[in-house]
Amino acid sequence: MRIIVIGYGRVGSQTVRRLSEENHHLTVIDKDRQVLERVARDIRARVVFGDATDPELLREAGAEKAEVVFALTRDENTNLMAAQIAKALFKVPRVVAVVYDTRREQSFHAAGIETLALTVAGAEFLALALQGVPTRTETAFAEVRRALESREKPVEPAPLRAAQPEHPLYVIVVGGGKVGYYLSRMLLNKGNEVTVIEANPDIYALVSNQLDCPVIHGDGSNIEVLEKAGANRSNVFVAVTNHDHDNLIACQVAKFHFGIGKTIARVKNPKNEYVMQKLGVDVTVSSTALISDIIESLLPTTKIRTLLNIRTGNLEILEFSLDANSPVLGKQLKDITFPTKASIVTVLRDGQALVPRGETAFQQQDTVLALAHTGVEPELRKVLLGEET
Repeated sequence: MRIIVIGYGRVGSQTVRRLSEENHHLTVIDKDRQVLERVARDIRARVVFGDATDPELLREAGAEKAEVVFALTRDENTNLMAAQIAKALFKVPRVVAVVYDTRREQSFHAAGIETLALTVAGAEFLALALQGVPTRTETAFAEVRRALESREKPVEPAPLRAAQPEHPLYVIVVGGGKVGYYLSRMLLNKGNEVTVIEANPDIYALVSNQLDCPVIHGDGSNIEVLEKAGANRSNVFVAVTNHDHDNLIACQVAKFHFGIGKTIARVKNPKNEYVMQKLGVDVTVSSTALISDIIESLLPTTKIRTLLNIRTGNLEILEFSLDANSPVLGKQLKDITFPTKASIVTVLRDGQALVPRGETAFQQQDTVLALAHTGVEPELRKVLLGEET
């Protein structure tokens, strides 16, 4: 079998050694180069250096052809994010992640997230193997799954509460760094109720003295910490730590365990925006992607610009500049077949904004504004600009 093991610590190294006895095709991912050098010396396996929560790195590691992915790092949120990317993006048939908080694991399963996240997966797997369970991987998976399912009943996800209740809002902000601090201060100045959660003791002490609101020291993705913060009555949840995996998992726990109707996550790696939206985060904010889009839109050769992303409903407003090669030149709007999930809303011509009608004919140098569902842009581009863009 083609197996990817993420993390070569105590659990990961034991699992890799165990699996190497069965002639599997193994790939090991770790952030520590010295650890990977040890893998190369000790085990016959391919090694990949980097962050397994990056979709491109997982692709490089062979996730598209993998049959099993083990996420076995010491960081629970890293495991959960990497496991979900493997399952949702790369359709890996079996995904196992070490998850230590049993209640949080149940909420993920109940919410329908496609991960086979087994509580203390490495320990269970090895213990069953030592007790004489057949060593074939398929049998071991089935035994572990049955053993855990016999112990625990699944928990139904909490019903979502209204995302936009009457003012004021109760907002939980995870991350008390600069972004979280200034966001919380602004929300408080507008009369909203705010609670801040911060894991770093130094930042916690600083923010506690500077903000006139409850500040809790702890992990913002931990169920007990969120209960203490009053997540059961919160209607907006914002995760703005410096780590994408922490922000993703915190938002998922907020939504699926506590039913918070609006979750917002800061994204440092723009590649993770799509991942987070696919895995249930309502709104993602990436300053890197935003700045990149602004710079790209200033280029004179740019024929397409995204003017606005409307996260609610997955809509965006796109701008197309028609040149001499556009296939719609001279054609009337009523005679052109557009994608069903797109509408032409405005045509800018000679400094004037035209409301398009069925008889409106397109001209060279027209600027066309379209409202479209996310993902429809390639179809719309083909209609307005042709194959070559």
